[in-house]
Amino acid sequence: MLESDNYCIVLAGGKGTRLWPLSRREMPKQFIDFDNDGTTLLGRTVDRLKRIFPQENIIVSTNLDYYETVCKLLPDLNPQQILREPIMRGTAPSLVMTAFHIRDINPNANVMVVPSDIVVSDDNDFDVMVEQGLRFADNNDGLLTIGIKPTHPETRFGYIQADDEMLDGMYKVRTFTEKPEEDFARIFVESGEFYWNSGILMWNVETFINTSKIYMSELVEQFERIYDNHHNRDARRNLLYSVYESFPHKSIDLALLERAENVYMALGEFAWSDIETWGLLYDYCKKDEDANYIGASKSQIYNCKNNVLIETNQKKLIVVDDLSDYLVVDTDDVLLICRRENEAEFKRYVNDAAIKYGNEFV
Repeated sequence: MLESDNYCIVLAGGKGTRLWPLSRREMPKQFIDFDNDGTTLLGRTVDRLKRIFPQENIIVSTNLDYYETVCKLLPDLNPQQILREPIMRGTAPSLVMTAFHIRDINPNANVMVVPSDIVVSDDNDFDVMVEQGLRFADNNDGLLTIGIKPTHPETRFGYIQADDEMLDGMYKVRTFTEKPEEDFARIFVESGEFYWNSGILMWNVETFINTSKIYMSELVEQFERIYDNHHNRDARRNLLYSVYESFPHKSIDLALLERAENVYMALGEFAWSDIETWGLLYDYCKKDEDANYIGASKSQIYNCKNNVLIETNQKKLIVVDDLSDYLVVDTDDVLLICRRENEAEFKRYVNDAAIKYGNEFV
C-alpha cells in the first residue's frame, strides 16, 4: 500500500459512443457488465487501485448525470470522492478541476490518472510501474505518461514517440500521434521508437498546476480565483458549475501534453488494452470455441464464427444460424446488424440517428 501522499483519479465521464447502441448517453460503457458476471470496467479499475492506494485517496471524476450511477456501483467510496462535471468539456478542464480539489486536501499530493475503460493484466508489473512512476513524480518536475510496447501495428490506439534523452530512468517524450493509418502504424512499430499511449498519467499536483498555468492560463486562473477566495466547498462547487460551461472542450493531450516541455514516458511492462471500439471489446471478451462473443443469457448458436452477438433482454432467447464476422446487438430500442469490419462507420450510424430522431436512440 502506498503512502498517504499518493492519490488516484479515475476518469469515468465519457460517453463511449463507439460502442453504440450498447453504450449510450444514459449508460456508457464504463458502467456496463460486458461479461455478465456482475462486474463493470469501472468497478474492476477501482478494485485494482484499492490494492495500491489508500481507499480514501481514490477520486472518481465523472459527469453530473452519472453521479448516482457511480455512487451505486462504488458503495465503498465516500460520495465526496466522486467529483461531478456539470457538463462534458473533455479531460483538460476535468483534470484541472480535480487537481485543485486534491491540492486543497493535500498540497504535497502525487497523482495518478487512469481511464476507467482500460483492461490491465499482470497485476504485479502494474503495481511496480505505479510505485516507480509516483516516485518519479515526487522527485522530479515532470509530467509522466505510460507507454506500452506495441505487439503489432494497431490503428485503434494513439502512439508516443520516446527520445533517447532520459530523466531519472524515464524517457523524454518527443511526439504524440493519434490513431495513425495502418502504413504509419507499421512504420512506428518497426522503428522501435513508438509506444502505445495507455492514457495513464502521473504527476505531482503542484507540478501539474504550474505547468497547466503556462499552457492553459485562463482556465487555471479561473480555478485559482475560486479556490483562493472561497473556502466553503458548497459555495465553491456552485461557482465552478457556473463557469464550467464557458470552458473550451479539450483533451489533456491536446491542451497540455503535446505542448509542454517536461513530459516523460515510463514503459509499462504489462498487458494492456483500451476498450474503445467493438473490435477491441471483441479482443477482450471471452469467446466460445468458434470465436463468437455471446452476450446473452439464453442462446442457440449454429454454424457461426467470429461474431459479436448481444441481447440485453435477458428473458429473450437468441437463435442464430450460419453467420460469420457479424456484429448483432439487440437492445430495448435499437437493433444493430452490420459486419464487424464496418467499425469506421459507427460515427456515421450515431450521427445519422441523432439527425433523424434527435437523442431518442443515442
